[in-house]
Order: sequence, then C-alpha cells, then structure tokens
Amino acid sequence: MLGVAIIGICIKNSPNDMPSNTPDDTLLLIRCPSCGQRFKVGEDLRERTVECGGCEHRFRINDEVIVRGRKFYPSERKSHELNRFSRIPMAGGEVSIGPQPVRYGNVPDAAVLEPASPQRIMAGIIGVAGMVMMALLLMFGASRGGALDGMVIANRLLLAGFVCVLGTLLLVYANPRARVKALGIGLTLSIALMLVPFFFKTGSVPLGGRMADMAGEGSPVAAPIREPGEDAATVALRARIGTAPLVAEIQKLALEGSGKQAVGLWFRDLSESNRFLVREYILRVTDADPASHYYPRDGGDYLLVVTGIRKSLTELAELASALGRTEKIYTDLSVIEVRVRNDIFIEGSIEKLSKKDDPAFYDLNKRELESIDLDRVRRAVQRLAEAEPKIYRADISRKLISLLGMDGLDFKGNICSALAVWSELPGPASEAALSVVKKLVAVNETVPSEIVSLIVKERNTGIIPILDELWFKNPMAWEGLYADLGQPIEDTVIRRFPETSGTIRYSAVRILGRVGGANSLPVLTAALSGKDPELEVLIEQSKKSIAARLGE
Repeated sequence: MLGVAIIGICIKNSPNDMPSNTPDDTLLLIRCPSCGQRFKVGEDLRERTVECGGCEHRFRINDEVIVRGRKFYPSERKSHELNRFSRIPMAGGEVSIGPQPVRYGNVPDAAVLEPASPQRIMAGIIGVAGMVMMALLLMFGASRGGALDGMVIANRLLLAGFVCVLGTLLLVYANPRARVKALGIGLTLSIALMLVPFFFKTGSVPLGGRMADMAGEGSPVAAPIREPGEDAATVALRARIGTAPLVAEIQKLALEGSGKQAVGLWFRDLSESNRFLVREYILRVTDADPASHYYPRDGGDYLLVVTGIRKSLTELAELASALGRTEKIYTDLSVIEVRVRNDIFIEGSIEKLSKKDDPAFYDLNKRELESIDLDRVRRAVQRLAEAEPKIYRADISRKLISLLGMDGLDFKGNICSALAVWSELPGPASEAALSVVKKLVAVNETVPSEIVSLIVKERNTGIIPILDELWFKNPMAWEGLYADLGQPIEDTVIRRFPETSGTIRYSAVRILGRVGGANSLPVLTAALSGKDPELEVLIEQSKKSIAARLGE
C-alpha cells in the first residue's frame, strides 16, 4: 500500500501543479518537510506515511505538511461559482416553477456612452472664449475713447451677466458626463467676470455728465457756457460746437504750467471714413499729444481737441488748410473752423498716374505729393524717381525737399532718389539731406545710401566727417561713395591711414589711388612692408594712378 502511495505521489509531481481555485477540488496539496517539493494526493492518504518522490524522505500526511491556501472573500473574485457560498439566498438562485417574466436592466443614458460630438466641443470652446473676450473687453474697452467709454457700471454688469449665463449653459451642454463639474467651473468663471467691472472703472461716467464736470458746470454739455464779457452769439456758438472738453483741456494745461496749449479744430463736412487719416496728419505736422481726441457733433461735424502743441492759431490754421478751406478762426474760443474737402482723399486714376507719356502724369503726381496720405505720397515719389524731369521741376523739387525735412517718414531714401533726378540747383537738396543724415547718426540709426548718394552727387563736403566714420566701420559698403567725393577727402584719409589695418587699409589704398595727389605718395611708400604681397600690389597700382594723374 505504501508503494502505491509513493507511485501516486511521483505521478502527480509536476512543476505546473498549482493550487486549484475550484472550491470542490478534493485533492490535498502537501509539501515535503525535507526538500519543500509540493505534491497533490487524495483525501484517502490523510494520516498515512508516504515517501517523497524527490528526496525519498518519508513523512506523515497531517496538518503540518498540508499547504493551506490564502483566505479570500466572495466579493474579491468575480466568479459566478462563488455565489454558492452566499449566506443570504440570492434572487437569481431561487427556483421558480412556471413561466418567468423577462427582467431588463436600466437603459443607460446614451450621452454617457457615446463620444463627445463636435457640436458639444464647439459649444464648450465658444462658452469659455466668450467669457474671456468679455473680460478683456471690460478691462481694455473701458478706457477713454474705448468701446465701453461712457457705459455705467450697472450696464457693464448686465452685459457681463448675460455672457456668464450663456457661457455656463454652453459649458454644461458641452459636458454631459460631468455636468456638475462643468457647472462649478462656469460659476467660478462667472464670479471672476462679474468682479472685473469693479476693478476697471475708467470711463464708467456717462459722456454727458463727464463733459459737464469738465466744464465746471452742473448743466448738460449742450447748455451755454458764459464767460465774462461774452455776448449771446458767442455763448450760442460755444453750445453749438460743444467746447466743454476743449475748455477742460485748456484749464488742465494751465494748471500743469508746461507752456503747451490746446486748440480745437472744428471740421465741417468731414467724412467718418477719413477722420482717422485727418487726425494722423494733424498729429504729424503739429507734434501734438497722441491723447488728442475727436468729439462728434450734430450734422456730421467733428471737434478735434489738439492738445500739447506750441503752435499759434494762425500756424495751425495754415497747416489745416491742406484739408480744405479755413472758414474762420475763433480766437476767443481757441477754435478753428475748417470746411473739409473730401475729394482730396480720393486717389487719381492709377493708369494716368503711371503712364509717363500721358500729359496729366506730372500734374497728377505733383498733386499726390501734397496728399496727407503718406502711402499715396510714397507711391508718387517712386513714380517720379523713375520719370524724366520735363515740367514742374521747380515745384516738384521744392515739395520733395519739404518732405525730406518732415519727421516720421520712413521713405526718405526714395525721396533722395527722386531729388537726385529732379533737383535743379545744387545746395538746398543736399543741405536737407545732410540734416537728415546728422539726425540719423545722432540716434545711431541706419543711414540709407540714397541719402548719402544725393549729398555726394552735389559735392557737399559737409558729409566728409560723417562719411569717414561710416566708411571706417564698413569700408566695403561706403568705399565707392567716399571716393566719389574726390580730392577733398585726401587729407582725411591720410590722417585716418595709420589707424587702418586689414581690409580697411586695402580700401584706404584704393581710395588714395583714386583721389590722392602728391601728399599721398609718401604715405603709400611708407606702407610697403614686404610682408603682405597683395597690399604691395595695391600700393604699386595706386602709386601709378597718382603719378599718371600728376603727369609724371
């Protein structure tokens, strides 16, 4: 019997034998106390002596060698077979006799199972973006002249509240699986948005009330403002123009004591599409404060309060005459009435402006030079730079020189190219160009070569010190123009020669070969060192050029 037990153990010995997870498994899992090898034996061998098939050790099958499995609870393993161990009978385990009704589970919400649709995704993006854009509008649009200027806080809160409700609903709709979380995020963003108007209060005073406060009166803006000694007609004119913001700006500048002043430009018949172009022109020619602001008036008129200027009413009226006809200057009101000609904002026919053999070419482009639109002026300058100066030469040259002296133009190189063609007498054009170069050098900005080329063409020696510095920093770019000045630069190059080396010395030798005289020969001879064959060749060529020029 013992031999049978041993044979049974050996047969069942396998490394793949593992504890069975089946609850009704009747085999016992034992471990040899000598070698630790595990075996499975039948229940009938309990309390009997067996021999290990691995180490031939004999031992008794009892509780000490039987391997106990880890305890687990039915809920730990998802298996239908574990239902038999339940202490409380389950509904599914009841045995019913006869036909049974069909039992269905609750139908899940389709929105929970299906992926998010593009409509919901777009709704969520629009909801969040709308609230963010409204916050930016409440922050930056509430400034003076902004989109919300003059809107009281209550109206701003109403606008923000509408966006909050709409954005929150879109967020909830976009998140069907997490509506509570989406609602919480929407409420958080809504609270933050509703707090913005309380921190950005600029421009929350109605325009009418603000202008009345600026005028120092408690009456509406259209109410007459009577100054000492003014008659009824002047008071009525003040009310018609609406000079309250101008009066307030004048008082403000007087308190600051800066010496600057404010003037009102009353533009009549000004088209709304051209008002910003007009404002840009006035700021450019008067160097006024960018805070200069438009105030619309009845009948399509505009009052432009030009502040921070030092020009008189007469000077400003002359500058404003380019916009139309100056009707009247109201000295007591510091207002200039200008009847605007809107036809000056219309560019001529491109075909006629570009066709050089057309009789109207020169006349139309000359008028374009007088336009307040700098883009039109730029195009006219480029066209004239490529045309032959047949007629209007003096007028066009005078206008180009005037443009060259204006600040804020970024196409002065083109103007100098045109002046090189149209300038009749040397002097005025090169002096204006030299002034521009000095300003650019003073602020360490790039000097266009076209400007220097005009000065060199007119042989203006005032450019020599500036051009010498430009050449010394970048000899390859300025060598040609520097040498074009001719013999007047010889002394300057000779003084600079000891400081030169490398490519700068090569350039200096070539320049002296072009413009040098007898004074340059000793300098070139002294530069022969025998160490640089290329430099020696250049020096010999320059000396030959100088000798040929001197007739030796």
